[in-house]
Amino acid sequence: MTFTLPRTGALRTGALILFGLLPLGLNSQATTARPAARTVVRRFVPPAPSGPLTFDSTVFSALRWREMGPARGGRSVAATGSVQRPNEYWLGTTGGGVYKTVDGGQNWNAVTDNYFGGTIGAISVDLQNADIVWVGGGETDIRGNTAGGDGLWKTLDAGKTWTLLGFK
Repeated sequence: MTFTLPRTGALRTGALILFGLLPLGLNSQATTARPAARTVVRRFVPPAPSGPLTFDSTVFSALRWREMGPARGGRSVAATGSVQRPNEYWLGTTGGGVYKTVDGGQNWNAVTDNYFGGTIGAISVDLQNADIVWVGGGETDIRGNTAGGDGLWKTLDAGKTWTLLGFK
C-alpha cells in the first residue's frame, strides 16, 4: 500500500535521509573551488521534488498510537517526578485531584480520592526522600473559571495517606 502527500514544495535533505529516500552519502558529496587564499566547500543538495511525494505505508506499519497519562479529560497545571525513581511521576489535575504512575505513564492511579480532590496547582517531591510529596490546591492559571484549592497537603508514604498542613 502506498499513500501520497498532496503538498508540493521543497523538502530538506535531512528529511529525505530520515525517511530513507536519499542515501547518506549524497548529503556529504562536496566539490572544491580553488580561490587563492582559502578553500570553499560546497555541499551537493538535490533539487526539491516538484510533484506529490509517494511513500510506502508499510514503512510506518510498526508504529502504534498510544495514549499518555490518565484516561480523563481536562487540563493539568502541575506535574513532577523524582530522579530517585525515574519511572514515577505525579500529575495534578484541574478538577480531578492527583494521579501517580510508577511505570513511566503506562498506568495511572488516583492517589488523593479518599483525602482531597478538586483543582491542584502545585506538586513537589522531596529531593532527599521520594516518599515525601507536597501538594498545593488551587489553580495557578488566571482564567474565568479558576477554582480555589483545598489547602496544602503532604504524604510521607508515597501517596498512601495524606495530612492537611493548612491553608484550607
